[in-house]
Amino acid sequence: MAIELVKDLIKIDQTIAKDKKDIYITENVDFSQGEDKLFKVLNVEGKVVLDSSTIYKGKLKLKGYLNTKTLYMTGEEGRIAYKNYNIDFNEEISIEGIEDDMKAQVSSNIENLDYTIIDEEKVEIKTVISLDIKIMKNTVINVLKDISGGSGIQVLKENVKYNEVIGENSSSTIVKDGFELTEELADILEVLNVDIKAYEKEIKIVDGKVIVAGEVKSSVMYIEDSEENKISSITNSTPFTHFVDIDNINKDMGCNIKLNYSDANYEIQRDINGRNRIIDLESLIEIDAKVYQIKEKEIAIDTYSTNSEIELSRENVKITENIGSVSKFEMVKDSIDVSYDDEIIKEIYKINVLPIVTDTRIIENKAIIEGILNANMLYLGEESGEIKNTQNDFPFKTYIDMDDISEDMDLEIDMNIEGLNYKKTSSREVEISSDVRIDTLINRIKNIDIVTNALEIEDSSEVGRGHSIVIYIVKENDTLWDIAKRYHTTTEELIRVNDIIAPENLMPGEKIFIIKTVDVAI
Repeated sequence: MAIELVKDLIKIDQTIAKDKKDIYITENVDFSQGEDKLFKVLNVEGKVVLDSSTIYKGKLKLKGYLNTKTLYMTGEEGRIAYKNYNIDFNEEISIEGIEDDMKAQVSSNIENLDYTIIDEEKVEIKTVISLDIKIMKNTVINVLKDISGGSGIQVLKENVKYNEVIGENSSSTIVKDGFELTEELADILEVLNVDIKAYEKEIKIVDGKVIVAGEVKSSVMYIEDSEENKISSITNSTPFTHFVDIDNINKDMGCNIKLNYSDANYEIQRDINGRNRIIDLESLIEIDAKVYQIKEKEIAIDTYSTNSEIELSRENVKITENIGSVSKFEMVKDSIDVSYDDEIIKEIYKINVLPIVTDTRIIENKAIIEGILNANMLYLGEESGEIKNTQNDFPFKTYIDMDDISEDMDLEIDMNIEGLNYKKTSSREVEISSDVRIDTLINRIKNIDIVTNALEIEDSSEVGRGHSIVIYIVKENDTLWDIAKRYHTTTEELIRVNDIIAPENLMPGEKIFIIKTVDVAI
């Protein structure tokens, strides 16, 4: 009887490759504005924006820009100014094994950002951008589920759990808000800078929609309309809710969300007394949503016959199974001390904290995450009367407990600062408390040789021929299945003949007796 193949389809998002790359950017930025000359750079901040990522002819092509914000002082009466400047970049990265039908998932961090004043009009900006790259391929694979018919057919099966991507989509929303300065703050003469950060607070999946509730936190630095023209700042939080349409999804599925945003548009409005005290903000938030379902199927990973030869077709695939996700908050406290500069802190204008992951590992059901908080403080020095900037790195370590995680699993970490408080503890020291939100996605990535087809070879005259009794010495990593397949017998027969109690625990050096039938020509 001819063999009959029972097949099935699995749809997976394969992780084809993972890589880390650094890109280096250098550019001279022009600061000439009329008669004003550049006198001093007070602070430079940057943010990486990736516009597109495409794969073409074995290369990942990235297009984006580094958004730099420079606070500086001109020579004319020490005027404070802010320059927002974008430095474009196009990068081609060679990654082995990638093809045009794959897609890239790229995250970025600024590892280093330096500047050098060239003259009264130009500043050289140098930066190192670290890229974490994951290459994915959405694949539908025709797998072998079982074999029926024939004689002596043996099938080795395995239960496989995997993430099936049901759908993904992007949608944008405009978040608008207007807020008024608190009573103790002076009126606005000129806005220097507006920073925004968007956070996801809650995700809910209903039929055909992903509902995302989040928050936009904004920080506005401005020059006061006062005799001293001091620098001041105000913060504000704006909640938002938006949905992303994805067909065929429901509440029992999982979802990954990524928020993308750029600079906010703003407009200064007058209050009822005609004073510049109201700020209208408008932020464009783009939401990328991917919905998946964890599925489990039994598939054939090997087969053979005791009576004939079977030719197998295989495909090696990387299957991703989501083990779980955890969100936690870690309070990190440390201090910035300006004693090294022999300075006294008169007034703090701005503190910005950036979280960076430095190491991840799994040990004994614990995910260990190490990182640093890069703290940047802009302040007015009492001794010098100058606006100064200082940076400190605060190391931290956190642990996530989860059952059934192991060292062979993969961690995806996303960190954001959702709360920031600070206070002067002395004339030279500031204590900073950062509430770090750590979102951890834990996946198991398995390399499996899946059987996609099997063909029985008609000429199988040599199968089963050989010695009547074979004594096999078990080698390291041998399995009972491997031995049975090699000698065209069955695992059940080997267990019976050798009185094997624990077939999954063969010991190197152990003797296995194999009884074979010898064909005798008459």
